[in-house]
Amino acid sequence: MNRIKFLSAYQIKLIMILLMLLDHLSFIQGFIPSDISYIFTLISRCVAPMFAYLVVEGVIYTHNLKNYYLRLFYCAILMFLGNIITFKFFIEPIQENKDMFSYLLNNNIFITLSLGVLTIMLIMRARIATPKYYILAFICFFIGFLWSEWGTVLLPFILVTYLFREKKSFLVVGYLLIALIAFMIPFSEPWWFTVFPFIFLYNGKRGLNSIFAKYFFYIFYPLHIWIIVIINYIISL
Repeated sequence: MNRIKFLSAYQIKLIMILLMLLDHLSFIQGFIPSDISYIFTLISRCVAPMFAYLVVEGVIYTHNLKNYYLRLFYCAILMFLGNIITFKFFIEPIQENKDMFSYLLNNNIFITLSLGVLTIMLIMRARIATPKYYILAFICFFIGFLWSEWGTVLLPFILVTYLFREKKSFLVVGYLLIALIAFMIPFSEPWWFTVFPFIFLYNGKRGLNSIFAKYFFYIFYPLHIWIIVIINYIISL
């Protein structure tokens, strides 16, 4: 069985970034034929859940959970501000009816991941301090579930993965419930379960441990989206 689990977190992240890029290239006007772009979209449905899974791994193994959360939170804020700038200068001028609110929330996975970590932290606090933190955890979860990118899938996935990581039967039931929710809720992501082959291949090791490996995704994710937005603006001139 150990021979099957041969991918480190770093290697999986590189694969996920490649799949994400292939999917997002279809957003460049005329770059990917529309009759095949759905293929790239389908094979990339594992990307967000895989990063969510690795975030749970980060929560479990980090030496400083507060700093880990703040890193995601600051990235969410910076991307939010960057999205405002790119919207105002490169999207609104060529798409006057584009909804800014939808663009800001649906192009910032850092918001979802940071809300997931914050929910876990509040649950931890409730267990050792006072149950009132469960109320705050629920509010945090509810906000993310309704308004964050992939919230209807990633927030339940993060919680189920964290809470039942040592209880396999509950874990399976939780994942099945998430699958049911994903198929029932409009505009959800029903193909999120394509993440499981990569989870099975994950060997539980970090892999390359350097400044580059640690921060590459944090930089690449917003940067490539902004570049695509700018390219579309230039094409439309």
